[in-house]
Amino acid sequence: MPIRKILCISFDRVVSESRCSSLTEAGYDVTARTSTKEGLELLNRDRFDAVIVGHRFSAEEKYLLAVEADEKADTPVILVCGAAPDSEIPATSRVYALEGNTGLLSALSRLFPVEAARPQTAA
Repeated sequence: MPIRKILCISFDRVVSESRCSSLTEAGYDVTARTSTKEGLELLNRDRFDAVIVGHRFSAEEKYLLAVEADEKADTPVILVCGAAPDSEIPATSRVYALEGNTGLLSALSRLFPVEAARPQTAA
């Protein structure tokens, strides 16, 4: 099974490192960026299976990421936030809101239910 590629965009480098560490340990191939501009550039160059966006970006920045991800093979976007999805996000996009980091791995496993990211190896 292919390893799922995740683009993780977070304003805070410490939060990003923590989030990426958890995702990498779970078997995902994670690329991290700390600005939506860098994230948009990557979305234009590479293909990702999902995009995770932190809560500290403006609604306009999240909107641009959602539109770009939608145009790139209907890539789902997970907004890690403390509230409901932004009303400006297009209803046709695959955008999901998640309160905090606690359910992030669970949300990804629901997006990709048929396969595990990578089997854990015994030490």
